[in-house]
Parts: sequence; C-alpha cells; structure tokens
Amino acid sequence: MATEYLGGTAMVLTWTSAAGATFSLAAEERSVAWTPSVEMVDATAGSDTTRKRITSFKDATASVSWVDQTNAAGTASALDAGAAGTLIIGPEGTATGKRKITFPCFSQGAKYTWPFEGIAEVTCDFIANGAYTDSTY
Repeated sequence: MATEYLGGTAMVLTWTSAAGATFSLAAEERSVAWTPSVEMVDATAGSDTTRKRITSFKDATASVSWVDQTNAAGTASALDAGAAGTLIIGPEGTATGKRKITFPCFSQGAKYTWPFEGIAEVTCDFIANGAYTDSTY
C-alpha cells in the first residue's frame, strides 16, 4: 500500500514583508490552501462548431489559518490588508526535491477569531502580485 502524504510537522510556511521582516506561520498552522488558476479567452470564430479557448493570464490565491497562541505578536501589522510580501509554502519541508511554492502576493488582511472557551485562530488570504514559482528545494 502506498504511503499517503500528510501535511503537518515538516511544513515550511513563511511570510516575508516588503520591508524584509520574515514571520514563520508554520509552527501552529491548521490549514494551507493553494489555488493557482489561469484566465481563458474565447477563441471561437467563423464556422467553428465547438468552443475553442486559449490561455491568458495566470493567477493564484492562498489561504492560511493558524492557532493564535501568542496574540499574533508582530504578525498583525505585517499581514495588514494590502501589505506586499512573499509567501513561501513548503508542504513537506526543505529536503532536496521537496515542493517549494514561492508566491509574491498581497495580504488580504489577517482575520481573528476569539471563540468563548475555544482556540483563538488567525486566517489570512493572499492574492498574487506577479509570477509565482512552483519548484523544489
């Protein structure tokens, strides 16, 4: 039986602000979503009997949530809505050959949840600001 990938302890997840400050979001992450996409342009013309498309601009979004154990010390201003930076996602750590997503993006602003008698959590969405790379370490 094949071994299935489980996210978690090896995750590399950093946000480097445009000012150069780097914050690790991996120690307490709960979930990470990576969503690349591409815009399609309709190229159907003339006597075509089926729709034809060509690819246009690439885009991407990411969403990260983590446990807020330290009241997000220093992270709040670094993830202010509109803050520019680079998100690095390494789902399996930094071993040679493991996946590394380097994502220049804008923060959509950290969102905080403080439930009564529950775990405080931070969620932040990111939107592309230039070309990302999906490579390996």
